[in-house]
Amino acid sequence: MTEDAAHITAAQFRERLWPSWWVWLVAVAMAAVLGTAYGAAYDPLLGWAIFAAAALIGLAFLVVTSPVIEVRGAVLRAGVARLPRVNVGSVRALDSEELTRLRRTGDARAYVVLRAWSTSRAVRIDVRDEEDPHPYWLVSTRRPEALASALADPAPQSTDPGPDPGEARSPGLGSDRAQ
Repeated sequence: MTEDAAHITAAQFRERLWPSWWVWLVAVAMAAVLGTAYGAAYDPLLGWAIFAAAALIGLAFLVVTSPVIEVRGAVLRAGVARLPRVNVGSVRALDSEELTRLRRTGDARAYVVLRAWSTSRAVRIDVRDEEDPHPYWLVSTRRPEALASALADPAPQSTDPGPDPGEARSPGLGSDRAQ
């Protein structure tokens, strides 16, 4: 692989917005309450089975709904949406107060990937594409300065995000424009 090809395929920034520890604990506690209720009402063995099934479903839900924020090559990916870096305008890291203000008074057309259970910090990314219905993206991240820095680095010329390793692309969700 050439050095240029390695640069395009290597992610300049990648973060999965995993829930905080207390969210995992709440999911297991809710499954325990459900298992206890069924176990007390019917049969303890049924209660354990309900607990195990509910805990697995709850934890799987948390894993599946944890979006990936990634800058790879010429594309920014936030959740299922992709934005070519040539369409990235100004980028600003937001602290907790700025994020709260923007959530209350911001533009309803913005593309939003916020996970309050994960972090209280985010990045606002202005979109320069006139045809894009989203004036900006608002993206949660635990490392807003690193994401802003990755977006400030010069991007390769290609706007093709290439294959997405390990993830299936849904029809209509893999375009270069936010959905």
